[in-house]
Amino acid sequence: MSASTATRPAPAPARPGPAPRPWHSELRRGLAPWAGAAVLLTTALTMGSRAAEWQGDWGATHGLLRTTTMLVLGPLVAALGCRQGGRESRRGAGDLLRQAVRGRAARTSAALAPLVACVVAAQLLGTAGVYLATWPYSLGGGLTRGHGLLHAADAVLLAGLTATGFVVGRLVRWRGAPLLPALACYALFAIPAYAGTPLTRLVPTQQPWPGDEVPALWLAPVLAVWTGGLAMAALIGHTARRKPLALAPLGAAVLAGALLVQTGDDAWRTDPRAERLVCDAGEPRICVTEAHRNLLAPSGEALAGLRQRLAGAPGLPERLVEQRPGHRVRRGSGEARLPLFTPLGHSVVRGGLTDEAVFAWEAAGALLAPDCPDPAGGELDEVVWTYLAPAHQRDLNDPAEALARAERSGRSEETAATRTALQRLDRLRGLPEDERAVWLGAYVSAAQRCDFAAQPTL
Repeated sequence: MSASTATRPAPAPARPGPAPRPWHSELRRGLAPWAGAAVLLTTALTMGSRAAEWQGDWGATHGLLRTTTMLVLGPLVAALGCRQGGRESRRGAGDLLRQAVRGRAARTSAALAPLVACVVAAQLLGTAGVYLATWPYSLGGGLTRGHGLLHAADAVLLAGLTATGFVVGRLVRWRGAPLLPALACYALFAIPAYAGTPLTRLVPTQQPWPGDEVPALWLAPVLAVWTGGLAMAALIGHTARRKPLALAPLGAAVLAGALLVQTGDDAWRTDPRAERLVCDAGEPRICVTEAHRNLLAPSGEALAGLRQRLAGAPGLPERLVEQRPGHRVRRGSGEARLPLFTPLGHSVVRGGLTDEAVFAWEAAGALLAPDCPDPAGGELDEVVWTYLAPAHQRDLNDPAEALARAERSGRSEETAATRTALQRLDRLRGLPEDERAVWLGAYVSAAQRCDFAAQPTL
């Protein structure tokens, strides 16, 4: 052996690579990323299929998004958590894992935490995407901090449902077990809504309709403690060696639930923006609520022809106003009702009026047919209505069609009445402008007083 060989150092032993991290494995090959994608896709499809009903109205968006979270995403994540919890029994690795060095709590955390993280992240991302979709079509108003906190409480709820489903999957060794928490979740959220008892306040889906209410700031934290406490108690009771530790979150949940039951309707108040009016400078003035202020200009454009035909008419209502919570337009108040904007999907879709002619026709109807004890209107209502909103294709707008429809009825008196109405419409259109304005003013004024006998004739 040479001297150089004798002094050569021995090769250093190879360093072991970093230990695999359970989070990395779950996020790469586990159920967690698929669960996040399912939550995101379900939110997009559910909300997108009903976009006409919420896009533009912040309150409607908030209400429908929370309902979707509870009734659709809730059962989904409960089933996903149950499937994740039953993974060991499906693989037949339960006995092997029970002999591992890592305890039940560590194994549960490694399998459940990535799933919860992906579910919550997808829910928050979907919520942000829905609000971004409603922003370009905003009717006005906006969300409060209470609304945002409720979405955070919903994230806690989804995390809790995922954890509860996981515990069910560990305890129930049946391949169809994910159906159990999914069905139970839907029943707990949907059925109590029809009970009408104080206990329904425990259901997170309960909120006023149609969305012009503002939640109190304390409501979201209490809901989070209520739903999260129950889930945490179930999870600790399953994984912890000291089972009495589950009493702490359970007690907190009971206190939060008692507070929800006792608060009644104090958790919600009317949004002041849904009561304040914003008006334009036309005559009669058009007034909408501050929550719908972006509809003021489209309403003015739709009613431009109606205003022009009523120009100079005396005794008209001073304002055409949107109905507000707790406020009703009454006779003699100098106001008439604007057509309804909500619920969305009918007269308003994506921040604009769907049919200006129909909107003007309904506004003319509010002038001629206010809330009267006697539902019968004036003899010339259809004639005046047609004159004020001629763009709406119905009744007397098309003389040939009106006569043909009357003749198809087979009743001579109806045909004669249609001919008389068409002749009166021609006489109204042929009146001098000043005389027609005075006549219209007298007719509308009598209709607003419900004094049909005082209406002038043609």
